[in-house]
Amino acid sequence: MSLLTSWLRFGFGSPAAKTDPCPCASHDSIAIVEKADILHDQLADSRAEKVQWLVRSVVETHSALLELPHFRPGKAINQLLGNLVTVCSEIYDGDIVDKVLSHPSVQAALPSLRQICAQAESCLELHWAEHMLSAQGDADATFALLKTFPYYDNYQDLTRLELCSILSATKITPRRIAFIGSGPLPLTSLCLLQSLKSQPLHPSLASPSSSSSSSNPTTEEENDPVVLNVDYDSAAIAASLSLCLALGEAGRGMEFICAEATSPAKDLAEFDVVYMAALVGISQTEKEGIILQVANRMRPGALLVVRSSWGLRTCLYPEVDLATEGLLKRLECCVVVHPYGQVVNSVIVARVR
Repeated sequence: MSLLTSWLRFGFGSPAAKTDPCPCASHDSIAIVEKADILHDQLADSRAEKVQWLVRSVVETHSALLELPHFRPGKAINQLLGNLVTVCSEIYDGDIVDKVLSHPSVQAALPSLRQICAQAESCLELHWAEHMLSAQGDADATFALLKTFPYYDNYQDLTRLELCSILSATKITPRRIAFIGSGPLPLTSLCLLQSLKSQPLHPSLASPSSSSSSSNPTTEEENDPVVLNVDYDSAAIAASLSLCLALGEAGRGMEFICAEATSPAKDLAEFDVVYMAALVGISQTEKEGIILQVANRMRPGALLVVRSSWGLRTCLYPEVDLATEGLLKRLECCVVVHPYGQVVNSVIVARVR
C-alpha cells in the first residue's frame, strides 16, 4: 500500500481537498512577509534609538565637562571621562558610528571635547607625577607607586602592540627612540625602555653597527637603549625628569628636551624610531604639517610611529590619515593597527623615504 493510499484510507486527507498552487499565495506566506517587514522596522527603530543615545551621551558629557571649574582629577571629572571612554571604546556597527559622528551636535562638540580630554589627561599625569615625587620613597617604592597609576596596564598593552608593529616593519631592533609629546608622566617611554632592556638583542635583529667586525667594537653602554622625551611644556619636562631620576635604574636611558615638535633644535637623524603622541596636533591639517617637518629631520629608512584613533574613539583623540598626497611623498605606510580591546589608540607605522 502506498503512503498516499494509506493517508487517504485512514482519513488523514480527502480526495476532494484542494491545495494552493503556490505557497506564496497562502495567508501564512503573506503573514511571514508582514512579520519580516515588522522586524525590519523594529531593527531600524532600535538602530535609530542607539544613535540617539550615543549622540546624547557625547553631547551631554561635553556640556557637563564645560561646567567644571577645572580639569584636575576629582570625582566629577573622573566619572564623566570614565563613562565617556567606556562608551566610545565599545565596538559599534559602522553605519551607527558614521551617523553619530556626522550628527551636527557631535560635530559642533568634537573640537572642544578633544581639547578638554587633552587638558584632563595632562592634569592627570602631572597630578600622579607630583604624587609619586612627594612620597619621597626609594627607587623601588617609586616604581611600585608608578604601577598603581590607573592606566598603567593599558600603557603596557599599547606599548607591546606598538613594539610588535615596529618589529613587523624592520629587521633592526630600535635602540634610539624619540618620543614627541611625552608629557609629565612618560609612561610609554618607560615601558619602551623596560621592554628593550629586558629583551636581549637577537642576532637576526641586530643593527649593522652592532654586528660589525671587532675592529670597530661597541661597548655595552653604547648599545643600551635610549629614549629622548620631547615636550613643549617646561613643567612637564621638569616633572618627568625628576620622576625618572627618582626611579633610579628604571629611569636610566631616559633623556629630555623642552622643544616644540617642529623645532629644528634637535636633529632626529640619529633615531631609529620617532613617536608622535596622539595629542600632538588637533586636526588632520595641523598633524600633517607637523609630521612633514618631523620626517624632514629624520634619516631615510627610520620609522615614524603616529598614534591615531578609529570609530567613536575619535571623540577622544583625532584620527590621522597618512595616505594623503603630501605625506605619501615622504612616508611609506607599513602598518596600521586598530585595537578592539581596552587599548584606545590606533597605531600607524611609516618608513621615511
